[in-house]
Amino acid sequence: MSITLYSADICPYCVRTRLVLNGKGIEYDLVQVDLPDKPAWLRELNPRNRVPVLDVDGQVLWESEALNDYLDETHPEPAMMPSDPAERARVRMVLRRFEDLADAFYAARREEDGALEALHAELQWVSSQLEQSDYLVGDSYTLAEPGVWPWITRLYRVGVDLGQYPAIAAWCDRLAERPEYAAELSLLAA
Repeated sequence: MSITLYSADICPYCVRTRLVLNGKGIEYDLVQVDLPDKPAWLRELNPRNRVPVLDVDGQVLWESEALNDYLDETHPEPAMMPSDPAERARVRMVLRRFEDLADAFYAARREEDGALEALHAELQWVSSQLEQSDYLVGDSYTLAEPGVWPWITRLYRVGVDLGQYPAIAAWCDRLAERPEYAAELSLLAA
């Protein structure tokens, strides 16, 4: 099986998929895409003209959440989705709820009125999840972690100090012990 990931180091959506690929130990070729100067061929791969894009033996797939589901289904070890249908639904619910956090994050980056308040409200929700368990959906690592973490690690860009959220900071510390997360943190520091 030949897998190529079209990605950009700075894109948190790409980070999601790299975390899954690397966490599962899946071999792949990496093609870096210059986001400020996107190549014309990117739109041919993805009509939305976005990364990440995955080419698996000529089958082209896009959208990080769909890619991560695909990778978990085609490479089931280690499993990143619970076996219980209700728990899988909870993971998907967290990923939907995450969209509110992402919207608030990007609004804060644009310095929109009320954006930081909305972002703190979403972080309070994330914190409440992590005060109950080690991971976003219970005591097991799931696709929710790579689905949310890339934005949490970028909160400093909007002036949010994770020290205000000890449960989130502890979660980040736990994830940083995993090699795939440590590698992504090194890209952020570069």
